Amino acid sequence: MASPALASALRRVDAVFGGITAPAEGCLRCYDTEELALLAVPRAPLGDDLLLRFFHKVPDHFTDHAATIRRLLPELFALVASGRRSGIDAPTGLGRTAWRSWPGDQVAAIEGFLDVWWRETLAAPDPPYGVGTVWELCVDMHRSLAPVHDVWAAAPRGGTEDRHLGDWVAYRIDELLQDDPFVLPWDMDGEALLPELQAWLVEHAVPRLAGRPDPLLARKVALLALPPEERWVAYSELVASAG
Repeated sequence: MASPALASALRRVDAVFGGITAPAEGCLRCYDTEELALLAVPRAPLGDDLLLRFFHKVPDHFTDHAATIRRLLPELFALVASGRRSGIDAPTGLGRTAWRSWPGDQVAAIEGFLDVWWRETLAAPDPPYGVGTVWELCVDMHRSLAPVHDVWAAAPRGGTEDRHLGDWVAYRIDELLQDDPFVLPWDMDGEALLPELQAWLVEHAVPRLAGRPDPLLARKVALLALPPEERWVAYSELVASAG
């Protein structure tokens, strides 16, 4: 059951986007005419499977991709908030639109939902979707790290948010040390965003990981501040000293 804050965010999305329709036109190899016709029917429920098939397709599968995504958002965000369905992955249809150029009430409704969903995911000891999954989806839908990481940076020290950060870093640290851009959603410019991600972790994750069971994790993160050729020398020395 959605929290009061998440339920309020969903009502706002429904008030703004509910009743919006999209042209009943799209790829007839991926959808039949009856499925596409539902897009032109206000509030017609699509069901989880068709909803996600619409949401994840590339824009050229629809004559008006932005309108299609607007049509999907109330049902899509309700599905996301319920936590009942796995397989909601990046890249997303919303991330493939220029939604920040949409009318102000639409932008605010989307931002409000994503903000509440991310905050509540970080605060939950065992969120319905893993923190890594929600992080990737929010980064993809925002097409930016800042709105997601600003929430993490502002969280109180020593809480659930720090535990989630430590778990995420422990899972990703090898890729980060290897400068692997695919730690980011694959259709974003990972090579451009990776230095921003690494710098943020050096600044914010290192002091938050001091109490982790793995005493080397914070020190490994600190190595991200070094150029690759220096990083691997320092990494070898770090591992040797701990052995």
